[in-house]
Amino acid sequence: MFEDPDSWVQLTDGEERASLEALRPELLLPVAVNENVLGIMSLGPKQSEEPFSKTDIRLLDSVAAQTGLALENARLTEAIKAETAAREKHRRELEIAHDVQQRLFPQERPPMPGFDYAGACRPALGVGGDYYDFIALSNAALGIAIGDVSGKGMPAALLMATLRAYLRGQITQRQTDLTVMMANLNKLVFESSAANRYATFFYGELDASSRTLHYVNAGHNPPMLFRQVNGGQEVQRLDTGGPVIGLMEECCYRQGQVTLEAGDVLVAYTDGVSEAMNGSDIEWGEERLMEAVWPNRDTPACGLIDRMIASADAFVAGAPQYDDMTLVIVRVM
Repeated sequence: MFEDPDSWVQLTDGEERASLEALRPELLLPVAVNENVLGIMSLGPKQSEEPFSKTDIRLLDSVAAQTGLALENARLTEAIKAETAAREKHRRELEIAHDVQQRLFPQERPPMPGFDYAGACRPALGVGGDYYDFIALSNAALGIAIGDVSGKGMPAALLMATLRAYLRGQITQRQTDLTVMMANLNKLVFESSAANRYATFFYGELDASSRTLHYVNAGHNPPMLFRQVNGGQEVQRLDTGGPVIGLMEECCYRQGQVTLEAGDVLVAYTDGVSEAMNGSDIEWGEERLMEAVWPNRDTPACGLIDRMIASADAFVAGAPQYDDMTLVIVRVM
C-alpha cells in the first residue's frame, strides 16, 4: 500500500514503528523522486509464501520508482493547472481594469467653434498612469488636461483615476483660479498617495471666443505651440507653472497665458512619446517629434496623432514599449 507523505513523515519513531508493525510488511520500498521521498510502498508476504527474490525486489523497486515519477508528474500537472488558472484570472482582471480605465478617458469631444482637437493614450501595459481629459466648461470654454503619474501598471492607474476625480471635483466647485486649483490638487494627491508617488500635470482652460489659453504646468513636458511667424516656423513651449504635484505638501504655482492664432497647432505629450526608444537605446526625441508635426500641421487632429504615433513606431522598429504614450492635439482653424 502507499502511505501519504503528509502523514507518515510527521510520525514519531514510536508511532511510525507501530503503524508499520500493524501492516505486518514483508517488504518496504521508498517511493522517491530525486532523493525526495514521497511515500512508502509496503508489501505483505507473497501468495506463494516464498521469500522475495532479488529479481522480485529489482522489479518492485522499478515499480516504486515509476510510481514516484507518476506522483511527481501529477503534482506538476496540478501546479501548472493552478498557475495557468491564476494567469488567466490576472489577465481577465487586467482586461477589466483596462476597459474601466479607457472609459475614464474622454468618450466624446464637445464641439468648440474654430478648433479641432483630439487625444489618445496607448499604455505600455494593460493599464497605465498617463492621463488626458477634455472638460466642457461652457459652450465656448474647454478644460484641457494631460498628466503622467510616476510608475506603471495598476498602482499608477489607480492614482491616475484619483487625479481625474480630484480635477473634476475642483471644476465642479467652480474653482476658477488655476494656481489655486493646482495647489489644491497637489495637496490632495500628496495626502492620498505614497511618498514616492507624484504626477507631472498640465491643465489649461481655452476660451474659444477670445482664443486665449490660460494654463498651469506642474512639472510636465512643456506642450509645444507650432506656429508660422513672419514666414518662418516657431515653436513656443508652455512651461509656466511650478513643481510636480503630490511630491511636497505645499507648493506655489504661476499661471501662464497664450493667445492662439489661426493655423496654430498645440501638441501636448507625455515622455513615453518623446522617449520612445529603439533597439539601440536611442530615443525618438523632441527633434523628431517636431519633424513629424511640421509637415502635417494641416492634418486633422486625429490624423495628426496617428501620424505621430506611426512615426515613433517606425523609429523604434518593433522594440518594446517601456512607457505609456499619450498625445493631445489642438488645431486652430
